[in-house]
Amino acid sequence: MNTVQILGNLARDPELRFTKTGRAVATFTVAATNTYIDSATNKMKEQTAFINCVAWGKTGEAVSNCKKGDRLLVNGRIQTRSYEDSNGQKKYVTEVVADFVGKKLDGEFDSSNFDSFENNGGDENVPF
Repeated sequence: MNTVQILGNLARDPELRFTKTGRAVATFTVAATNTYIDSATNKMKEQTAFINCVAWGKTGEAVSNCKKGDRLLVNGRIQTRSYEDSNGQKKYVTEVVADFVGKKLDGEFDSSNFDSFENNGGDENVPF
């Protein structure tokens, strides 16, 4: 099963584009921080991963309303794709394809309860 959940902050404002057929696609980066105890120094340390994400359709349009620093919960799947750059070199991109994105509106998250996400009432149950 290829399922991913990310809880973190937007590292930059999302970029919204539209395909030739008019379908929305938003690209964004989530900064997710993990804390651990360094065994050598026995001190608490943080490690932040910057995770590239993409959201299509109404989910992408909803994400485009977010701003850098907003706290998001992203559910999706990992995808790796390839393309050729202008020099003919094959490049690989690994990203999370989001099928659900929730935005924190007020206060702090309760890690066991995401009822604080607000639903916009749209067709795809996309909160915002």
